[in-house]
Amino acid sequence: MSATKLNSSAAKHFPRWDVMLDEHFDCQYNGLDWDEKERERVFFQSNELLMSIAEHFFSLGKFKDSWDNSKCYINVYGQNLLLKSEKLDTIFHWGLDEHYFYLECHIIYAENLRYMNDEFYELILALKALGDFEFFEVGRITKDERPYYENKTSTVFQLIRNFMLYQTEKMNGSNYQQPPSLDLGQFCLKWDAQRIDWEELIEKASAAFKIMYNINYKLWKVSNTPKAKSSIAR
Repeated sequence: MSATKLNSSAAKHFPRWDVMLDEHFDCQYNGLDWDEKERERVFFQSNELLMSIAEHFFSLGKFKDSWDNSKCYINVYGQNLLLKSEKLDTIFHWGLDEHYFYLECHIIYAENLRYMNDEFYELILALKALGDFEFFEVGRITKDERPYYENKTSTVFQLIRNFMLYQTEKMNGSNYQQPPSLDLGQFCLKWDAQRIDWEELIEKASAAFKIMYNINYKLWKVSNTPKAKSSIAR
């Protein structure tokens, strides 16, 4: 089903979603005015809202995968659904944080970056057009490295730089032990819940979810399907 058809089918729910979102923020910022029973109701109601939107991710993505969305958590700024891919064994975080909707995922199997082609990096750049994009990197450069490697504007550069610094440490016999799957950071996209309409949110968040999944799938595939690794290496 196309995004247009999905948006059309979801439109009947938009007035109720407006109420659910308003109650979420009211309870979040004026919690002392709500009794415990009402706060609990709003918590589960907000999970229902998040799950209703996430269903569009799965419908539009047409993933050959199984999903566990039974877990969630709440924090001081909002709440979050954990959308776990059974195939990739990784979690996508979909939630509300202060006044934003956000979608976040770690970059799994980052040790396989050296097998990726240009189309892979085009996927990363495509994310930046879909919302307020951030890359939270792991393994920041040292003070001595900064004059040679510092870059604060290019996600692709930062990603490759950190991977190459890690590989150089390995090549030079560093005692650093490689984890089962190298973690170089995570991607995060945000949308202002007060400014974006439901149709645009569904369209952009669904597209972002599919891209994040495909980025991780390409990296996962190298380590989990030997034939794919041989093909990319050639």
